[in-house]
Amino acid sequence: MATRKMMAGLAFCSAIPLLLAVAGAQAEPKIFALGQDATESLALTVYNNNFAVVREQRKVVLPPGEVELEYQNVATQIEPESVSVTAANGGRAFEVLEQNYRFDLLNRETLLNRYLNRKLKYSRSILKDDSYEKILREGKLLATNPEIVDFGDEIEIAPEGIITLAYVPEELKSVPSLVWLLDNRQQNEQQLDVSYVTGGISWHADYNLVLDPGTERFDLTGWVTVSNQSGARYADAQLKLVAGDVNRVQPPVLSDRMEMMSMRNVSARSKPREEAFFEYHLYTMPRKTTVANNETKQLRLLEAEKVGFERSYELSLNMTGDTGGEPQNFDVSLSFNNSSRNGLGMPLPAGKVRVYQQDSDGVRQLAGEDSIRHIPVDEEVKLTLGKAFDVIAEQKQLEQRRVSDRVSEYRGRVSVRNRKTEAIEVLLNLKGYGDWEIIEESFPGSKQDAGTQQYRVPLQAGEEQQLTYRARIVR
Repeated sequence: MATRKMMAGLAFCSAIPLLLAVAGAQAEPKIFALGQDATESLALTVYNNNFAVVREQRKVVLPPGEVELEYQNVATQIEPESVSVTAANGGRAFEVLEQNYRFDLLNRETLLNRYLNRKLKYSRSILKDDSYEKILREGKLLATNPEIVDFGDEIEIAPEGIITLAYVPEELKSVPSLVWLLDNRQQNEQQLDVSYVTGGISWHADYNLVLDPGTERFDLTGWVTVSNQSGARYADAQLKLVAGDVNRVQPPVLSDRMEMMSMRNVSARSKPREEAFFEYHLYTMPRKTTVANNETKQLRLLEAEKVGFERSYELSLNMTGDTGGEPQNFDVSLSFNNSSRNGLGMPLPAGKVRVYQQDSDGVRQLAGEDSIRHIPVDEEVKLTLGKAFDVIAEQKQLEQRRVSDRVSEYRGRVSVRNRKTEAIEVLLNLKGYGDWEIIEESFPGSKQDAGTQQYRVPLQAGEEQQLTYRARIVR
């Protein structure tokens, strides 16, 4: 009887852990992969500051209950904390329970790291008696980069041969992926709205300006240059561009896996749509385009003809200075108004402007280049292209006199020469520091700001003019 009780007690005790194991077991959620082939629409908004917002719709059919959805082919420079996933049209077909970003990608290094202190098979072929013989060896991987393998009788560094592995670890992904644990309530096909911010993609404007010789007109072509190093390809995307400096908080450095909870003369067909957006400007490109990873793409932004401009020659000198007999060349600049009356009238994004003019053989030559900031409509644009070869000036200090402990007077002369074959007008700026005043001058000048007295000097072809002045400076 005692024996029966003891056996019954043992049977009961042994049943306890079995019952606990059964009670504690939960069915693993079903895993589904969602690749780019499921994409219904894709929009890409690129900013000047080397980031973009990606918005994508993909269709999927999921069973009800908890499912794990692997959303593939996202950018490697994604900011995981920026991800938003919702059902299309604001529905509540599912609830996001967990979100993971997995970018431990499958390659030789990550794969071998999973096999540290485990056995690998190496095979290589050697030539023997006019034929190749396959040699198989098995060894324990002690280290990677370089590979150090213990073959039992010897240890080799970076052994030759092809490595054969039993399997690929599930956590290694062939493409960067977002993985969601969803509580799904809808069994029919549905659309996911997914958006996120990624770095590694930027845009800027480039302009080609062609001068019309003999006139004060030019033709202008503007291009958008998009550079994509985000680690993703954006196929058939609606491309939008934001011009302006958007403030951003520096994103945190990611670990191997991050988890978190839930114009005129412009073709209308090819002209981007421009609109004000917050305190910036938004350009929507007229047709969809594909932006590949590690690609620089150019798209037409604008085209305008017969835009009027003014050419100017300008030089700045210290009013107390002396050039020591060395001629100083004037800067040559082009100025124009960004208005519809002048053939433009479109906000011009910041970028580089290259200016060309044809020579006597009809060959287009580079005349200079400059960068512009973001230019609103009706604002003036000034491009400084270089130094004028035939327009020079020399400055000589004629007298320096100390009036008191803090007051000094300087008398100077600036000789301006025009060696061109046409009449021009130059702008000569005398720069002063502290409290200054021009008390004598041979040409009428005007005070532009707290540090500049400006003179407009007309010059006939081959003419030289001299400006003399006296400046009083209080220090």
